[in-house]
Amino acid sequence: MLDYINKKELASLQLLSNNLATFYQQEQRWTSLVESTHESRRPPHKRPNRLSPPPFPAKSVQFRPSQTWHQLLKFSHDGITLPTDAEQYLANHGDFIRNHDRPPYRKKRPLRSRTEEHQPRPAQNQNTLHPSLLDAEKKLILGRLTADFSLQAINLNGELIGYLALPPKTQLTDEFDLAFLAQIKANLLYIVLGLFLIIVIIAVPLSRHFVTPIKRLEHAMRALNNGDFNVKTDVVGKDELASLSLHFNDLAKTLEQNESSRNTWLANISHELRTPIAIIKGEIEAIEDGIRPLDLKSLSSLNDEVNHLHKLVNDLSTLSNAEIGAMRYQKDQLNLADIIEHNLLRHHQHANDTSIIINQQITKGDVIIWADETRVNQLIDNLINNSLKYTQAPGTIYLSLSKEASYAILTICDSAPSVPDNSLPKLFDHLYRVESSRNRKTGGSGLGLALCKKIMSAHQGTITASHAKYGGLEVTCTFPLIT
Repeated sequence: MLDYINKKELASLQLLSNNLATFYQQEQRWTSLVESTHESRRPPHKRPNRLSPPPFPAKSVQFRPSQTWHQLLKFSHDGITLPTDAEQYLANHGDFIRNHDRPPYRKKRPLRSRTEEHQPRPAQNQNTLHPSLLDAEKKLILGRLTADFSLQAINLNGELIGYLALPPKTQLTDEFDLAFLAQIKANLLYIVLGLFLIIVIIAVPLSRHFVTPIKRLEHAMRALNNGDFNVKTDVVGKDELASLSLHFNDLAKTLEQNESSRNTWLANISHELRTPIAIIKGEIEAIEDGIRPLDLKSLSSLNDEVNHLHKLVNDLSTLSNAEIGAMRYQKDQLNLADIIEHNLLRHHQHANDTSIIINQQITKGDVIIWADETRVNQLIDNLINNSLKYTQAPGTIYLSLSKEASYAILTICDSAPSVPDNSLPKLFDHLYRVESSRNRKTGGSGLGLALCKKIMSAHQGTITASHAKYGGLEVTCTFPLIT
């Protein structure tokens, strides 16, 4: 508050500063504002005595304001702007302090008692300012000056010609300022109460807006923690809480799918293991009961079931190791074209026996990748065997290897039959088979393509399935090349 009052009083000196500039433009000096000077008497010069103290310093020269200075103060206080002919205007209005405006003669006040001395003095009129005048070098001309005075520059045509100095107020003394401060204090309580009510009116609906979806999400999280994966939360709005609710629903859906996949996995594993064991047990019981003779044909049938069970257990072990990251890879620089040609030589005889033709189109030159030779051979062997198993005779298998940018593209596609559209995204799932009866005569265990996907992931590659243009299934494998 005091800082505001000091700035306001300093700004009120602007008219006085303009009038002083007009006066200085005509006089070109400040001496007209000084009536007289006087110096204190100095003691006669004496030779300094070493034992005597140093002489008392002389008092500085003091200036008394002239009638012109008082005229400028009054005109500025009354809001009068001096004309260009300032000297003539001041001369025409020289008697600005009339006799009836002069203060009456003050009689000598009687001595007051000590009780009266301690009583507060009546408030004096503080409206009239008493500034000091300084030259351009900040040397005092009129009034007094301390370090805490505020300065108002006096400029004439952009040139600094002096300063007006005003002492700062340390307390409020003006009646209007005191009344304004008292009114602010009186209304402060009502202002605070009004602000509090406004905050409450705004905060309560906002808190409900934010807390309600959080509570709803909390209940859904508890249900999810208890195993209820079908729980869903309502998504309202487009803010961060709505986004969090949407992600929670996705999480619940993913957990539900994982739980369903786990149950399906356990059911399929039980079926795959139970089938060969049941066949072996039935064969042995038939031999024991004498229904079937113990000959090479019975032993060969038992051996086939044992081999199938052994292969199934090995595939499950390999896939489990791939899931937990325990499958070991001995990677080195390999020529993928050579590995494919060697695999095709092993399968040509089987393809000829089943009336299936294998057409190959391998790019010329080396196709160098960073891979494990055993796992890549396992990948290619699974894909070719899968095509040989499901392609109807007579049929054709098309195998191609090409290079695109920094990748090697291996494509294996065959003729009819293909797979349904809804089965394409599930071909690489564990134990998934298009033929749901899980008859071993019409399909495998459903682990081959799932293992192929794990092998491709370990080599930073991708594997996808789509419909082939020849009527069958197309599997595309992408390997990063060594550059």
